[in-house]
Order: sequence, then C-alpha cells, then structure tokens
Amino acid sequence: MDAIPFKAFIALLTQGIASPRPVVRRIIAAQPDGTQRLMLVALGAAMQGLVWALVALIAPGADAALGVGGLLALMAMSFLNYAITASLAFNIGRRFGGKGAAAEVATAVAWHAVLTGALAPLQVLALGGATGAPSVSGGGVLFLLFYAGLNVWLLASCVAEAHRFESTGRVLGATLALFLALGLILSLLLGGLRA
Repeated sequence: MDAIPFKAFIALLTQGIASPRPVVRRIIAAQPDGTQRLMLVALGAAMQGLVWALVALIAPGADAALGVGGLLALMAMSFLNYAITASLAFNIGRRFGGKGAAAEVATAVAWHAVLTGALAPLQVLALGGATGAPSVSGGGVLFLLFYAGLNVWLLASCVAEAHRFESTGRVLGATLALFLALGLILSLLLGGLRA
C-alpha cells in the first residue's frame, strides 16, 4: 500500500464517509499487510486523540483533555477494538456466507478505524466536549445517536464490501442485533455482579 498525498487522503476520507463501499474496495485492492493495517488503526486513534487535544486547547481546564495516559489508553483500546471487531466480522460473516478472506475483512475494519477517527469532531460535538466536561444532554443526545448510527452504518458497509455481501442493510441489521445481544449479556453480567 503506497503513501498518498494529504489532499488525496482527505478526498478518500470524504468519499469513504459519503459512499464507503467503493473506497473500501479500493483499500482492500491495495492489499495492505498486517503492519500497514495496524498503522491504519493507529492513524484512526491518532486522529481521535488530536481532536480531543484540540478541545483541550480550545477550552483550557476542561475535563475533556485526555493527557498522555488517556492517549495511550485510546491507542490500546483502538487496537483491542480492531482485533475483536475484525475477528467477529470475519467469523460471523463467514457463517452467513461471506466470501471475504481474513486479511480483506481485517483491512476493511482497519479502514473503518480511520473513518471513525475522521468522525471524531462529531463525537466531540455530541458529547459537548468543547464546553467543558463531556456529557450528553438535550440536543447532544440526538447528535450522539446520529454519530453512533453513522459509525455503525460505516462498519456494516466496510464489512459488507469485504465479504462481498450485496446488501449493506442486512449486514447493518445483523450488526445492530449483535450489539444489542452483547449489550444485554453485559447488562445481565454487570447487574449480577451488583446483586
């Protein structure tokens, strides 16, 4: 996978958010190796960290600043999220007839991490990060739902393209069902721990 100029990268990000499947196909066709996929994940985390660092500059003293420890934790969580998501997307997709190779699905999930990094300003706005301590209230709730929906749709689009599924909507439905099931299991486990 060759380096691309900054302007072309911004155009690729914009196209990737507006119409993700053709861009994911292009990224997969570049056949990045494992190190390059990890670099994509790191780039996505760095983009998110940069946005939150800018929030700290805009609103000094705000609790939104991550600090070095927070940035390292963000990077670690990004790699963990990548590993789990790529594994689940590959294995579950295969069970439903997906044709994507493990490397193709991993590439699609790594590209999703970059798209998520590009969406970090929406996350800051939804959480009210530029106004102080991040919290969700009022219009921020709707904005956060929009951000989450866009994020899940982008993930479903990336996975659908990697597995060569025709319908992004079906992958989106399966992704939401999986998230709901995992949320239910976690709430039951955490509820049981409190009892």
